[in-house]
Amino acid sequence: MIKYCHEQAREELLLMMGGGAATGVAGSIPVVGAGVFNASLTVVQAAVVTRIAQIYDVDIIAAGGAGALAGAIIAAGGGQLLARVGGTIAGFIPGVGGLVQPAVGAAAVKAFGEAAIAYFESMHPNKIYVKK
Repeated sequence: MIKYCHEQAREELLLMMGGGAATGVAGSIPVVGAGVFNASLTVVQAAVVTRIAQIYDVDIIAAGGAGALAGAIIAAGGGQLLARVGGTIAGFIPGVGGLVQPAVGAAAVKAFGEAAIAYFESMHPNKIYVKK
């Protein structure tokens, strides 16, 4: 059965959203939570774009490295910024951060992953996924 790269990437993105939710849980730590949330969310998003590049069989360094990552971030647009700001603010409110940040983290990873998929799909439209 033929599977396209964008289909495989979206399947794996659903799993990677768990990493975003985990950053929200870690972000509920009192005092340092907001910083932990933002730092760990950045790490998860870097892993997401790296994995999506692997699915598309793109060497991210040869494809522009930081430029490819920046392209994906720009494609995510203002929603990404609002999610981070909202998650950070929620982290300062005791009790609320523990409930809101996991959802914000998962949503931010989903938005970022979709932007990365759109970026790589524009470079390689309808590319067939080959498992390695």
